[in-house]
Amino acid sequence: MEKRFAVTAATGALGPVLGKLAALLGDEYKLQEGTRRGIESIKSELEPVHHLLWKLWGSLDLDVACKNWMTEARELSYDMEDDIDGFTLGLERGDGSFIQREATDSPFMEFMERVKDVSKRCGEMQKIGDGIICNRSKLTTDPRALFLHKDASELVGMEPKKKEIIQLLQKNEMVCILGAGGMGKTTLADLVYHAVGDEFQCRAFVSVHPSPNMTEILGIILSQVTDCAMSAGSGTEPAAEQNMVTDISISLSEKSSGTEPAAEQNDFIKGISNFLSDERYLVIIDDIWHWEEWEVIRNALPKSNMGSKIIMTTRVKALADKCRTEQGAHVYTQSFHHEDAKRLSDMILNKSVGRDILEANAQWLSRNIVHTSGLMPLAIICLSSAWAESHHVLGDDAEYWYIWVSEVLMDRFLSTPSLKPLVQSLCLVFDDLPVELRTCLLYCSIYPLGYFIQRDCLVRKWIAERFVSQQEVSEAYFDKLVSRNLLQPVPKYQSFYIVHPIMLAFLVCRAKEDNFVACRQHNNGRGSSSHAKQIRRLSLDTDCIPDEDVVSHIRSLAVLSDQPHIGVPLKKFKNLRVLEIDSCKRLENFSLVDICGLIWLRYLGLNGCLEITEIPREIWRLQNLETLEVRNTSICKLPMEIGTLVHLRTLNVSGTMVTEVPREITGLSRLENLDVSSTRVKELPKEVGKLQELRTLDIRVTKVRELPRREIPNSFLSVVGHFDSSSGRVVKLPLGVFRSSGDEQVISSSGANCRESLSILVLFNHLYKRCEVLPVPMHRVAGRHMKVPQWVKQDLCNVCSLDISLWKLVEEDLEFLKTQMPNLQALQLRFEVLPREPVAITGGGFLKLETFYVDCRLPRVITFWEGAMPKLKHLEFKFYTGTTSQHYSMGIKHLDSLEKVVFRCSEYYTSDSPGIRETIDVLRKEAVEHPQEITLWVNDKPEVFGNRARKSEGLGLDIEKEFEEWEKQIERRATEIAAVKERIREQRLRLSTAAEGRAQRDKNNARAGIEKEIQERKSKLEIREQRLREEERYYNIK
Repeated sequence: MEKRFAVTAATGALGPVLGKLAALLGDEYKLQEGTRRGIESIKSELEPVHHLLWKLWGSLDLDVACKNWMTEARELSYDMEDDIDGFTLGLERGDGSFIQREATDSPFMEFMERVKDVSKRCGEMQKIGDGIICNRSKLTTDPRALFLHKDASELVGMEPKKKEIIQLLQKNEMVCILGAGGMGKTTLADLVYHAVGDEFQCRAFVSVHPSPNMTEILGIILSQVTDCAMSAGSGTEPAAEQNMVTDISISLSEKSSGTEPAAEQNDFIKGISNFLSDERYLVIIDDIWHWEEWEVIRNALPKSNMGSKIIMTTRVKALADKCRTEQGAHVYTQSFHHEDAKRLSDMILNKSVGRDILEANAQWLSRNIVHTSGLMPLAIICLSSAWAESHHVLGDDAEYWYIWVSEVLMDRFLSTPSLKPLVQSLCLVFDDLPVELRTCLLYCSIYPLGYFIQRDCLVRKWIAERFVSQQEVSEAYFDKLVSRNLLQPVPKYQSFYIVHPIMLAFLVCRAKEDNFVACRQHNNGRGSSSHAKQIRRLSLDTDCIPDEDVVSHIRSLAVLSDQPHIGVPLKKFKNLRVLEIDSCKRLENFSLVDICGLIWLRYLGLNGCLEITEIPREIWRLQNLETLEVRNTSICKLPMEIGTLVHLRTLNVSGTMVTEVPREITGLSRLENLDVSSTRVKELPKEVGKLQELRTLDIRVTKVRELPRREIPNSFLSVVGHFDSSSGRVVKLPLGVFRSSGDEQVISSSGANCRESLSILVLFNHLYKRCEVLPVPMHRVAGRHMKVPQWVKQDLCNVCSLDISLWKLVEEDLEFLKTQMPNLQALQLRFEVLPREPVAITGGGFLKLETFYVDCRLPRVITFWEGAMPKLKHLEFKFYTGTTSQHYSMGIKHLDSLEKVVFRCSEYYTSDSPGIRETIDVLRKEAVEHPQEITLWVNDKPEVFGNRARKSEGLGLDIEKEFEEWEKQIERRATEIAAVKERIREQRLRLSTAAEGRAQRDKNNARAGIEKEIQERKSKLEIREQRLREEERYYNIK
């Protein structure tokens, strides 16, 4: 699908409508002449509308008439696509032809009046659009100028960071400050600039727009460095200095007249470079967005031994990483601590409202503001100010806070005056994205606050929405959003992401403005859209019931909480394309029958719905279905009718009680992803081998041990998916024998050749969980080899992980691993014979390698030279014994990205041998000198060296004082606890004594009572006995 035929937030479904109209005019469709003329007329009217919508969307200075026109055009496109799909379905005949009968109604005449109205007004909007484009080019004000703090007393938590940046500058030529928008990068760079600027002969501080004029940027740099030099002087020849500046200015002004932009840029680059070649300069470039722009600036700044320094700030992680690997920059990640955030909020609230007024609620209020802001300093400032303005109206009750923050974040985020600097910052990020990426990001507003977004699910929903057509392109879009911090990885949860709470509020309100997504959440069930528009995409996160007359227009429905009921039968959503219901305990089997009547459905996700026990046989009706996910439900069986879903690309039944895959699966000719992990499946049918498009098969936590031989097609053998932790996505990988190093489960076909049969395809767990190794699954080459086998060199060049055991590593094989396996991210080398000399890893290869594991009898087998493995983060060794050596250096100082080194000694040998001890000591010394923070693990015991260790030394006095204070507090608390314990002990003793005394008294009383009773009974018995004797005497006399 071309981009112009995609669904976007700018053009609605107008792109697909134009594509479908063009298709209807093709020879495949036999239409009546009147219908064909109507289609041609509508198509010609809509093409300029589509172009203008694309150009106008995103402009903030549109009038109401223009916005209404854009809304009407998009609404028209959605209505037209629904009716065109229905019309096309009515044309289809049993033989696959498309013929319009005379009795068939055409929808195009009904739309003609609306189309002409929209097209007529398009000419008027075109003039507005031309004026907007002209005005944009004249904008020169940088909104970030408002964000810089002029009063140092208002800065919280910045002083230690400023000192840390200054320390980094002393050891590095260039420092890159990385962080999301609003995190204080500009403020921090400005503090450093004013703190050390006087130490440099020339200096400049320049902020860059997302779409800058690079000639102007270079001119500003030149102007600032020359002005600084002229005002301060540089030595004993100020006149010569001024003459040089004048000559450069005259030369550039003469060349700039009538010069091409590229040539003009080169002139500025040469001018800046020549002027700074003999000067000690400090240049700060704030907010770089694109690598190409940074290269232009970097080429103008000469390298010298004068002690010059460069600071660059950016929001783009990929750009920062590239600066580190290609230009040797030290990357500093800007963050904000929770305590600093709370202090900042308290300071603003106390200043604006008053400490006495807020004293009763200050703690919970600042805590809630910090939580809502997601630790973003700019958001804390703006939210605190906005609440302070509303405080006099709302009061300081907690209930009012939750009502206020919900309304602001979900309805008035873009229009609240105090939030304007925050909105401007977010707009810079959002508007820099291409339209297709903005569309994908806006779609993320369907997710509630804090929702864990699963990568694969979102990628497939984008495809189902027709924002993008290909999986690879959709994954690339996802990666770009991650690299810009717009989607943030969830720590400790692979492939899950969240949207920052402030960015989510921005997206919800932008999506509401464009009627792109309606969110009924956090606002007492009221829809986000207050305009008289049809809802096209609806997200439900509260127990609210949409109107029945609205649901027929909804194309996408997300129910992302345990809803008691949706309120409207699902069969009423007749135009639904995407349906996701997550963790809804009330959704039962009969609802699935209704769902099977939604014939346009492309994506169906029923995850965590435990009341679902079966997929109905009516599933065959969903002939447009592309993704079926029923993860973590209670289904036990897949119906045979599932084999009729000819467009199905993804089938996911993981976490269910499914026991077998039906043989009819062979009918899924387009199936690419099959996930039966954590099910009761024991074997796969041989028909799996006939799925020519299958790329990813997940059979973790099942009893499947072997796939059928000679049934696996060549395409399946050549490519397969496995999990890449660095991006959280599925990567193509040739097949072979695989092994999970996490649980040591080996699954293989005995005697099978890796190229001829598949033993298993698993998405593995990561290596050695205790040390948090990068979770890259290993492609293991079975057996031991004298050298790298030829078939490995032929068939496995593109794998991203390799585990191989070699008798020796010859130079030819090392060169192959370095340069001929460009995708290698994880490598395990097992040496059967100790090399005579350490294997030297030089630069020029292993460009993507992040994990390196070495298994050898002696520790000193590897040395690293300058430029080696530039992205290596995790280095691990397994040893058995070792001898001492006086001249061994591992050279980890050359591993620029190194974060962790792990030593493991075989359990059958001692880990305290002199050779191993000596190797570890050498590594400790090298780790101390490493510019990065290094964590060294020795048999699961961690030590930290490098950056954090040095920082701790620098702050040692403060830390010692802090620890002393803690110790005093602990001692005081311990004394208090001891006194309380003593009081409790004494009370227990008194209670125990009292209880014993009472028990003894009770016992004595009871004994006395018993003795008295016995005595009474004894007296009675004696009296009775006396009477009996008297009676006996009487009878004897008788």
